[in-house]
Formats: sequence, structure tokens, C-alpha cells
Amino acid sequence: MKTYTLNQPFVCIAIFIAFLANNTHAQTLTRGPYLQVGKQDSITIRWRTSTATDSKVTWGSSYIATPGTYSNTFTQDGGTPVTEHIVRIGGLSADTKYWYSIGYTGTVLQQTSTNYFLTLPPNNTTRKLRFLAIGDCGNNSTNEVNVKNTFLNYIGSNDVDGMILLGDNAYNSGLDAEFQTNFFDVYKNDLLRNIKLYPAPGNHDYGNSTSNTGNTGTTPALSMPYHLNFTVASNGEIGGVPSYAKNYYSFNIGSVHFISLDSYGKDDGNTTNLYDTTGKQATWLKADLAANTQRWTVVYFHHPPYTKTSHTSDTEMDLVAVREKFIRILERFGVDLVLCGHAHGYERSYLLKGFYNTYASPLLDANFNAALYTATGNTQNGVYDGTTGNYKSFTYNSGQYNHGTVYTVAGSAGQVGGTSSGYPQDCMYYSNATNGGCFYFEVDNNRLDAKFVSYTTAPTPLIRDQFTIFKDVKKKTNYSITVGQSLPVTASWPGTYSWTIPPGDGATPAGQTTRTITVTPNATGTFDYIVADNYGDLKDTFSVTVSAVPLPVVVSAFNATLNNNKVQLDWSTEVEQDNKYFTIDRSTDGVNFQLLGNTDGAVNTNTTHWYHLTDLAPAEGVNYYRLSETSLDGNKRYFDTRRVTYKNGKTLSCLVINQQSGAAKLVISTNKPGKIDCTVNDISGREILRSTYSLPAGNTIKELPLQAGVYIVTLVNAAGEKISNKIIIE
Repeated sequence: MKTYTLNQPFVCIAIFIAFLANNTHAQTLTRGPYLQVGKQDSITIRWRTSTATDSKVTWGSSYIATPGTYSNTFTQDGGTPVTEHIVRIGGLSADTKYWYSIGYTGTVLQQTSTNYFLTLPPNNTTRKLRFLAIGDCGNNSTNEVNVKNTFLNYIGSNDVDGMILLGDNAYNSGLDAEFQTNFFDVYKNDLLRNIKLYPAPGNHDYGNSTSNTGNTGTTPALSMPYHLNFTVASNGEIGGVPSYAKNYYSFNIGSVHFISLDSYGKDDGNTTNLYDTTGKQATWLKADLAANTQRWTVVYFHHPPYTKTSHTSDTEMDLVAVREKFIRILERFGVDLVLCGHAHGYERSYLLKGFYNTYASPLLDANFNAALYTATGNTQNGVYDGTTGNYKSFTYNSGQYNHGTVYTVAGSAGQVGGTSSGYPQDCMYYSNATNGGCFYFEVDNNRLDAKFVSYTTAPTPLIRDQFTIFKDVKKKTNYSITVGQSLPVTASWPGTYSWTIPPGDGATPAGQTTRTITVTPNATGTFDYIVADNYGDLKDTFSVTVSAVPLPVVVSAFNATLNNNKVQLDWSTEVEQDNKYFTIDRSTDGVNFQLLGNTDGAVNTNTTHWYHLTDLAPAEGVNYYRLSETSLDGNKRYFDTRRVTYKNGKTLSCLVINQQSGAAKLVISTNKPGKIDCTVNDISGREILRSTYSLPAGNTIKELPLQAGVYIVTLVNAAGEKISNKIIIE
């Protein structure tokens, strides 16, 4: 028998290499995780490692402490290990909380009870939405930490639907190391793990240098740390018109349309700024605002049109240009709220309207006249807390018109302090250049509540300013019913209620305090039911005319039927007198209804008439459909309400995660294993590629070799489900 002797130094080196290979996970997580481009059915999770690996995410709908045990798994390798991990997972349910882990094959880097995300709710959601905005945060100061901890204490166990960055996220020069130390390391253990992040850049993110202003990140070669560190919804993935730019974009969360702008970078070959109203960014903005159909619109960018804390908008020319040239676009399209940073304090305006000034005129404060430049014609301040005087909410109707806008500077989440000549500014109701804080607001249907969350001794919250906006309130509505018929009536706002029952109605209980009551007048005549809030600010009147004779329109049938992904609504009448049109309203909670559609009536008839209306896009879950009739004299009569439960049965979805010359990566999600046919056509309809994939259930990445151009990719599964996506390769 021969005996072989191994070289001892060789053995030691081999063992050491094996040890390193098996223990890199102990020091690989250097940044993250953080959440980007959240949708109703998907989300992007980012993190960074010091060693290049593949990227693995697991997730489930309840927290599990044991690493790697969530039921859903997605591994993204692409053939090349990476240190910058950008993983998009799909197949999720809307408005649902998921817990997740990050890591790579064989190793979980992080899986804790605070690693979770909440998918976006449907656009017609009726639940309260919560948002955090922080400006000038990235200086790694004690104030930055105190503001963060104070907000965490204030929000408690409530989920936040979005975290908005107002610029200057990394002082002083926007370097990657400064982003790491001054931003990611500060928020990594709490806010970034579970709140979706939507940034805007500031001048310090551009290195505070005008030589960098053309570096807007439209091509990878020009991208700076800001553009590389964040993934944004520039392709219209979450609503809005696609910008195809990394530095400005728009998105929807529930009923709120957000627009993130760049007030420092330049477009059009380094020639136009935000305030150049025919430039690339402003042209896109006007198209986006024109296409917006959401009830609320919030615009945010770094440089404020009004401020007198550490900067002054009276004489600093970039701020003057934003005010004089730009914000009239926002007001013209009915923007509700403008959020900015840059100045290191907190300032909040009245409901301003048309206060643009010109630099050639006397300075800004000298020109402010509340009677001329506020939408209310006076100094009403929006503080809705029941105190006396002008402490009342801002109220106006929805729509794209100049109803006035609230301007807020919230630049004290990190940097804080400093005032300019003339501080505080006259157009601001509240100003604070001393105390750090953040801006927090909630949207509850047609009500918006905003607060400056600050502290005296962190982390004890102190609300130093607050305001409330109501839309579409203070209504008067007419109804016609017969004696003995019950009618539900609902106040037009979320809040507090005190009902006044008119004399002569001996059947409807008095002293009711709920938002909806049911009136049942037992006598003929006209009765006014009045509901008011507890502050004497809001009031609705319901004028109900009660008749002893049958209604002039008799509905003999009303049916709501689910047909595939549509709801078919059918009703018939036996008699119609002076009937102008029918209305179908839809609701997801049976209380808050919105118009679905109108159908002309027969005016006068004694024969049976059938009517039809189709809901082409029912909401996920329960849908309520309410039928009413409006007569020639304008009176509205309500009939029955029908309920339909809808569940989207689609099993196939597709996300584009990479669009660059030479390749496009798709994430194909399917609930069932099987064959998927893929066809790619160019913009003229010519077929470019055709493939058939045999895919397992879950998420699969496929790469399509495509050169610069515009393409339509179509996927069809064995069940005949068909989806199409537009791909733009630059």
C-alpha cells in the first residue's frame, strides 16, 4: 500500500478559504433593507452587501421568527452576483401586510418582526391613509435622531403608507458615504424596514454644485449617488404620466396623487430648470396634472416659494423664480398641498391663492394682503380644534381649479435653525425656526389632517401646528319619499355629528350622533334634517318631501349580477312621470358612495321599461350599488341598494424590472405551473420575438434581447388569460 502525504501549508490555505466561504454572511449586510415602488400587487426591496451574492427574498402574511421559513420565495441571480440588491416581488394582495426576509441562497441576512411592508390599497379605499414627510434630514445630528424617535412614539402601532423625502437627504455633498452615515444608518432599524420610500432631491444631493445640475440621471453614465440609491416610479407604475426620469415622477396612493419634483437639477441639455415653464420637467408636470383624476393632489420638491427661516424667498433668485413662474401651474390645476424643505425650520401658510409677486415689485411681505391673496378672503387658518374666532377648517369642492393651496416648509428633520430679515413671513400662519420636527398628514376620504410633530424632550411628541382641509362638504340635498318609507342620510364629512330632527317627525329618534341615520317621517310635508359638527364649522341639510301618494317612478326590479370581471346592473320600471334620469352610485362600505353612471329615463310612460349599466372595474371585495332617480324638477328619489362580492381571478401578471439597450428583464408571476406564450411586437405591430416558457408557480425572471425602441410584450397562459406591457428601451 502506498501512503500519500499532503503538503501542510496547502491544507491550511484550503481550510482557510473554505472558512471564509462559509462565514461571509456574518458581515455582508451593509445597507438596508429599504422599500421602493410599492404597488397593490408588488414591491421592490433593496439592500447592499459587502460581498457579491445572488439575491433572495422570502415572505408571508404572518411573522415567523425562524429564519427562512416563509412560504413564498424568490431568488434573483441573473447569472452574476451583485452587492447592490434590487429585488421586485409580485403576486401580492392589495392592502395586505407581509413580513419578509432578505439574504442569498443558503443564508438569511435579516428576518425580524419589524421587517414587513403594507401593499398599496385600492384607489377607491375608504380607510385612513397616513404619510410622513421629512426635509433636510441627512446630517446625522442629535436632532435627526430625536425627530425620528419622536415620530415613532407618536405613530405607535399604526402603519404608515408612505415616507416622503423633501431633499438634502445627505449632507454635505451627496456622496455615497454620506448617504450611508447620515441617512441609511440613522433610519435602517425602523422606518426604512417597513415604510415605502418616495424621495425628491435637494441641492446637497447634487453636491451643492451648479456643475452637477445637469446630472439628472437620465442615463446610467451620469447617475450620481442619489439616483443610484433610489428606485422610483418613473414609468407610471403606480399611476400618473410616465416621466422616464430618475429625478421627478408621480404616483397614486389611494385617493392621493403625489408628484415628486426636482427644483435643482437641469433638463434639456443642462438648459432648463423646474421653473422654466416650457422645459422638459414643467411640460411633463402639466400633462400629469391634466390627466390626474384623484381627489387629492400633493406636490413636493426642495426649494420653497415662501420662506424666511434660514433662507429668504424675497431675494434668493431660485426661490423667487419658483414663486413667480412656477407655482401658478400648481394652483391652476387645483393642487391641495405643496411640501418643501431647503429652509431649516417649519413654516405653514394660510390657504394662499394668486400670491406670486414679481421681483421688480416691493419685497414679498410688503405686498401680502390676506383679503386679496387667501382663498377665504381673510386670515382663516385651518386649525380645526373647536377654539373660537377664525380657527376653522379650510373647505372647498374637488376639481381642477384654483381653490387655494397650503404651502408648507418642513426642513427641520435634521438641520434646524436660522432666520432671515423680516421673519416670520406674513403669508405664513405658523413659523418655527427653533424646534426640530417632521410633517405628518392623514387622508380620510374627503378629509385631510396635517400636523407638525415636534418635541420638547424627545421622544415625547408635541403638536406645534395643525390644520384640516375638507372637500365637498356643507351640502344641501333634496329627497322625495312616501309616508312610512325609511331613508338613510349621511353627513358629508368624517368627524363628529349632532343631528337636529325637525318638528312633525315623531318617528325618527332625536339625539343621534352617528354619521348616518335613518329617517322615517310619519306625516306628509317637507322636513329639514340638519347635521352639524361639534365645532360649529360644518353643516349639511337634508330636505325630505313626504307624499301620501305613490312615487311618480315605480321600480319593479333591480338586480346586480357578477359576470366574469364585470358587474351587470339591470332594473325595470312600470310607471314613470317626469323622470329625467337614473343614477347608479357605487360604494365599498355601504356609506360613502361615488357616481358610477347616469342613464336617461323615459320621462313619462305607463309601460314597462328596462335599463342597463355595467361596472367595468368593480373593486376587490364587496361592492354596493345604489339606484336613484332625478325628476325634471331636480328632486332625487332613492330606491334599493344591491351588494356584489368580487374577487379578481387572474393568475398571471408581469413586471418589467430592467429596461436598457440590449435587454429587458421581466418578472412573470403565475399562480399555477404551465406554459406561457410570449410575443414581442414593435410599435408598428411587427413581430420581433416569440417564445414559449414552461414555468413553475411563483416568480420567474426572463430576459428579452431588445435594442433601443418601443415594444409591446404580450403573455398568454393555457387558460387564455392575456396581459400586455409596454417596454421602452433607451
